[in-house]
Amino acid sequence: MKTRTSIRVVALLLLGLLAGASVSAGAAPLKDTAALSGLKSAKAVFLIDSDNPRKVAHVLRLVGKTAKSMDRQGVRTKVVVVVIGPTVAFLTKDRRGISYRDMRSVAEIQKGVRTLAREGIRTEVCGVALHGRDIDPKDVIAAAHPVGNGFISAIGYQQKGYSLVPVY
Repeated sequence: MKTRTSIRVVALLLLGLLAGASVSAGAAPLKDTAALSGLKSAKAVFLIDSDNPRKVAHVLRLVGKTAKSMDRQGVRTKVVVVVIGPTVAFLTKDRRGISYRDMRSVAEIQKGVRTLAREGIRTEVCGVALHGRDIDPKDVIAAAHPVGNGFISAIGYQQKGYSLVPVY
């Protein structure tokens, strides 16, 4: 009797999820009208500091989607990504020190940085973090740009009107 009830509950939950998914799939895309009203352009600097390659790969995909979404909603964007801390290790050509289980995510990160570069989004890599991890700036992938200090980049871009989007 308990098993039958449990199966029914699970079945109802699944049906509810499927019904919700089909309704949202056919719905009009959500917009950011209130946040973007009156804006013609916007600038953002994403400051990424994470040792989780899956998270970083996901965030880089969202950076590109965010810029595209704002552009589609009539707001021209300028976006910069600044990578600091342990995240810099994910942007090396030889991927030295990256575990086997993280290799796929690191490959996605590097592909994401190349994709963002093609879309006009610059990625800067903190030289202080590179030095702290004994990584030569020449070992950073070509699509990323080593800079002296990622914090200085974040400060400088904020002073130029870029909104800070920290990702930790």
